[in-house]
Amino acid sequence: MSWTQVAGRVSALPARRGDEPGTYLWIDAGERHERVVAELYLPAVSAESLDSALGVAVGTVHAHDGDRSGEVRIEFGRVRDGRGVLSAAGSGLDSDIRFELSSYPPDGGFCRHCGAELEVDVVAVITPPDGGVIGTPQTRCGACGGR
Repeated sequence: MSWTQVAGRVSALPARRGDEPGTYLWIDAGERHERVVAELYLPAVSAESLDSALGVAVGTVHAHDGDRSGEVRIEFGRVRDGRGVLSAAGSGLDSDIRFELSSYPPDGGFCRHCGAELEVDVVAVITPPDGGVIGTPQTRCGACGGR
């Protein structure tokens, strides 16, 4: 694993593990051998308060040298106006990431039936003993009721 500086997208959704609030992060950054895709749960940091936040996330990292799960130290820099920077280290990841920020799941924020903006529920998160993360966002359309 070597340090990389990459650009990409971060989707940050409100999440809860038991009674502990936090943020469910999807990171998709870099290209080719530098590409990193990670699903992480960052406890005690709200999805609306990422500016200068730091913490230890747990989850799964997919990189060119394989998949790893465990802890990742996350340090956000400035996060404003739909973009920001973060540093991530641990569990197969050592990167500075310049990103566009989304408050929707990676597969989109609009209803596939009517095109209206989707409402996103809090992601219920489970962190198994292996260090991975399990969480699926639930969305619904306020206009047509689609999911």
